[in-house]
Amino acid sequence: MTRDTEAGFTLIEMMIVVVMIGVLAAIALPLFTSEANESKAATEVQSMFSKLRIAQEQYKLENGVFLSTGADENDTFPATPTKTPQSLATPPATWDALKFVPPQPEVRCGYVAIAGPPGGGTVGAKGVGFGFAAPQAAWYYLLAHCDIDGDGAEDAFYFTSSVDSQIQSVGEGH
Repeated sequence: MTRDTEAGFTLIEMMIVVVMIGVLAAIALPLFTSEANESKAATEVQSMFSKLRIAQEQYKLENGVFLSTGADENDTFPATPTKTPQSLATPPATWDALKFVPPQPEVRCGYVAIAGPPGGGTVGAKGVGFGFAAPQAAWYYLLAHCDIDGDGAEDAFYFTSSVDSQIQSVGEGH
C-alpha cells in the first residue's frame, strides 16, 4: 500500500514558526516602544526649549537679567512628569512673569529654568548628570524631566543652556 504524499506543513512545523514569531516580537516590541517614547519626548522637549529660549531672551532684553522659574532642578512645572499629558493652563507666577507661551496646551515632561549672575564655576543639574561652566555673563539653563514610559524606575532628563543651545540627554525613551 502506497501513501500519496500530501503537500503542507505538519503541526510541529507550524508550532515552531509560531514560537519563532513570538520570540522575534518579544525582542522587537520593547525596542519599538523605546524608540517611540524617545521620539515623543525629544519632539516635546525641543519645542518647549525653543519657546523657553525665546522667552528668556525677551525677558533679559526687558529686565537686564534672565529669570529662574524654580528654586532648583526639582522645582519643575508640571511638578510630576508622567506618560499622560498634563495641562499647562495654570502656570506658576514665575512662568507668567517670563511671559511664556507654550507651543502646545499639554506636556508629559516637567520643565524648569534656572538663571544666574555673571561668574565662573561649574553649575548645572549635577544630580542628573549635567553641568556647564558659568560664563562671565548672565546665564540660564533649561532642564526637562520626563517619565514617558510611566514606570517611574528610570527617567529621562534633557538639558540646554544659554552657553550651548545643543540639547543634551540622559535616559532617553524613559
